[in-house]
Amino acid sequence: MKTKIKKLVLEYSRNSRITTKELGRAIGTSQQSASYLLNSLKKKKFITKNVTVIDAVKLGYINVIVGFNFLDPSNKKDILEELLEIPSITTIEEGKEGIDLLVEYTTQNLSAFNKIHTEIIYKFFRKLRTQFIYPLIVAHEYPRNYLSRRFYDSDRILFGDRILRELSKNEKRVLDELTKDPDKKLIEISDSLGMPIKTVVSIKKGLERKYIIRGYSTTLNHNKLEINRQIIFLRFSSEGIREIDKFSQYAKNNRNIIKFIKIIGEYQIAIYVESLKEIEIIKDIRSNFQIENYLIVKNEKIHKKTYLPLE
Repeated sequence: MKTKIKKLVLEYSRNSRITTKELGRAIGTSQQSASYLLNSLKKKKFITKNVTVIDAVKLGYINVIVGFNFLDPSNKKDILEELLEIPSITTIEEGKEGIDLLVEYTTQNLSAFNKIHTEIIYKFFRKLRTQFIYPLIVAHEYPRNYLSRRFYDSDRILFGDRILRELSKNEKRVLDELTKDPDKKLIEISDSLGMPIKTVVSIKKGLERKYIIRGYSTTLNHNKLEINRQIIFLRFSSEGIREIDKFSQYAKNNRNIIKFIKIIGEYQIAIYVESLKEIEIIKDIRSNFQIENYLIVKNEKIHKKTYLPLE
């Protein structure tokens, strides 16, 4: 991958609402060149869909990660089409090794999750098998530092602060617009909602200030960009559990780890790892931490990524 593309993917995934002028400055090129390169990557589907990063827990939601395997791979297309239409399914990631589908639900409570998941099980009981269910405790998202010599020392925490935020009617309307279309210009939101532009600007800033909106990012086509992506689930030994805090620092400081989550279930931790060449990070992890078991899921494609249910 060319240096300019690496820099652009890094900066754009950090903030997909960045202006082309700011983007050009960040990657060391002109605004015109940055705009051309960005549009080219989008046109070729290297960059697929932008997303508004929302801390759903502040709005009363929980997240649950479910692993599925296809009983008959020939049904994959039909199953994916059905899952994509379910609003409470906010993430669908297809694996080529380890597990067939990683699906993330965002619901108001475990009872709501169970109802939706049970309906899916009944509908596809001869086509899809549930391999695991892991409620999410907390998530840490890190910049794609493997794409640059520069190291961004930032940590976007989701599901950590569980204090509920009450939103006004107008706040809900603006948040809904930004969730459905993260690229939408504020003047366009103003027009579609019949709301003064100053009010829209103020509400957007307020949602960011309250940490409901945590940022703006994008979904990548890892295969086209030749980025290796894997999700590694880790179970620490009884003695090793005391090292989880130490491991969280390891994850934050590792250039290839872009996400670290704590979960409830057979495994306590999962990390999302990306690299430009094949790496065996699990060897390094096992040599430094007391790991009892692990599961590696190698990415094929991200079919859906949002942070709030899209009605």
